[in-house]
Amino acid sequence: MAFFKSRENPRTASEVTKKWLEVVLSQYESKTCPGSIVEVTSFKVNPGCSKGDNFSSDVMRIVTEAQVTHLHGTPSSTRHSFVAKFLAGSEGEQEALKVIGTPKMELLTLSQVLPAFNAFQKDRGDKYRINVPEHVYSVCGVGEYVLMMQDLREAGFQMEDKRRGLNLSQLKTAVLHMARFHAVSYAFSRTHEFLVKYPDFKEKPIISGSYVVIARIVIEGLQDALRGREEEFPGLLETLTANKNTLVGKMKDVVSVSGKEPVVCLCHGDFWTNNIMFKYDEGGAVKDFAMIDWGAAAWRSPVTDLQYLIYTSTLQDLRRDHLKEVQMLYYDTITSAAADLDVPLTHWSFDDFVAEWRRTAVMGMVYGIMVNLISLSKFGRKLHHGTLTTGFTSWLKTVFGRMMMSIFMGPWMLKYTYQHFKMEFKDLFDDLASINNHEMTTRIMDLLNEAHRCGVLDS
Repeated sequence: MAFFKSRENPRTASEVTKKWLEVVLSQYESKTCPGSIVEVTSFKVNPGCSKGDNFSSDVMRIVTEAQVTHLHGTPSSTRHSFVAKFLAGSEGEQEALKVIGTPKMELLTLSQVLPAFNAFQKDRGDKYRINVPEHVYSVCGVGEYVLMMQDLREAGFQMEDKRRGLNLSQLKTAVLHMARFHAVSYAFSRTHEFLVKYPDFKEKPIISGSYVVIARIVIEGLQDALRGREEEFPGLLETLTANKNTLVGKMKDVVSVSGKEPVVCLCHGDFWTNNIMFKYDEGGAVKDFAMIDWGAAAWRSPVTDLQYLIYTSTLQDLRRDHLKEVQMLYYDTITSAAADLDVPLTHWSFDDFVAEWRRTAVMGMVYGIMVNLISLSKFGRKLHHGTLTTGFTSWLKTVFGRMMMSIFMGPWMLKYTYQHFKMEFKDLFDDLASINNHEMTTRIMDLLNEAHRCGVLDS
């Protein structure tokens, strides 16, 4: 067909070709040695993570054997290992995400924002470098999306078992680096007008509205799972039922930046076990740390990242024994780093931080429960996504998907989002109600009971 062009980039792992890899790798090698040419001799594409570990993307590991010829040089053998992200789902689902803007924000974060942050902190002493995968190649356009980045496993980094929960040493390392990242982000924004320079990160009602929708679905799912178990968990169902709308309103307040927050900056947005990596020395001590998967990066209170990490990635005993210690570590680190970067947080006392912790606590509860449901339930590995087509049918679905999103972006879309995720999460909450998944049930009920004891569920 003359009115639509063929794609230059793969949409899925099955569409990766030798020719495409040679173009991408030649561009990559030319960053350091202009004019380099790469000839791929072989390549393998394998899953980069398990199903249920990444909700909206297909993550792949691409390993190539190749001959690299630098300008005026002789060919030499080399091996590349990269991680590639493709959007999951049908053409309509993919275009919906792109119209909302989250895929583009991840590309911008890795290719522009974080390099700018690192250059900024380097000019001020180079003490707070944000360790992330190197951006290799990306495109986000109509009908195509791919992000290629450094494979940190090749450098000795590893993920921890999401089922085990972080230990105290791992948690402190993560919190230390999180606080430093927030300090750099805050300092940069104070001197560079972040949202003017990167307007894609301005709050979008469809994104903040989706967080509110998820909160409502989680609370309603918990209500369904608790029915018939009132004696086992006294007061829980009654409190959730009475205060559901209040809790949903609190979530709306947390994710919608009002301008009254004492501190706002770029946050990771999905800071949990599966999106952080550790590197250990021979004795097993942590010697380096990295943050990956920036698809939920957002402009809001940095305390939301801390809530997210603690309640998605730790077990109850650690929180009971060390929460105050971890909170102090975060506060001391972000305030000392901000002062070192010449933007002291003199207006933000520890009492102010604690007040912000309480205000954002609903996010810790809701997303702690949601992430553990998806990652620990067998149904989390079976979340439904549509499939891609080819040729004119694919082009038509792509155009139609973008057109429909442009027309219906707004309250109608949030109603659709509610119905869609309500159906997607039904099996997860049925799994919780069955009590057959002891590990998941224990983790979820620990979180819910803890929220109840701490007053998070109160009106």
